Amino acid sequence: MRLIYIAHRADKYEPRMGAANPDPGALIVRESRGQIGALFGFLTVACAVALARSALGAHTATGRATFAVVFGGLLILFIVGWIIATRRPRRLEITQDAVRYVQRNGQVATLPRQLGDELRWVKELRGRTWRRGLTIVGTDAVLLLGTFSRERVEQACLARGWRFDDQTIIRR
Repeated sequence: MRLIYIAHRADKYEPRMGAANPDPGALIVRESRGQIGALFGFLTVACAVALARSALGAHTATGRATFAVVFGGLLILFIVGWIIATRRPRRLEITQDAVRYVQRNGQVATLPRQLGDELRWVKELRGRTWRRGLTIVGTDAVLLLGTFSRERVEQACLARGWRFDDQTIIRR
């Protein structure tokens, strides 16, 4: 019996990225680890404080157990979410032909150059929060980029020949 070891599989699939490998000429911009850390850090600390206060402030054993289950479960959920968001960040693949947004699950949304080459930032009201996005001037297609660094996205797009409009559109 012969064993064959494959040391490197070129351009097939990288499981940490969640999608096929990007175009070799693409500039990759990943989510901001600082923004992800700040969001999940705040949620984790708030949940831990609520868990501690509820354990000390509940008057009955049933109350303590209920709060421990609820806030303990939320605490675990936030920590697992933080790990997943850190290990499998969303990414933008910016080429001269398109701006591709690759989600954690591998779904891809694209802004192709055929629709135009001038990009614009958009602020959309989604529920009760404002979300920042990127669009091509004159189209309705929007890539929502909540935890991406605006400066890094602009630098990468400008490096690949995209232009930016100075206005920001606010949509409700």
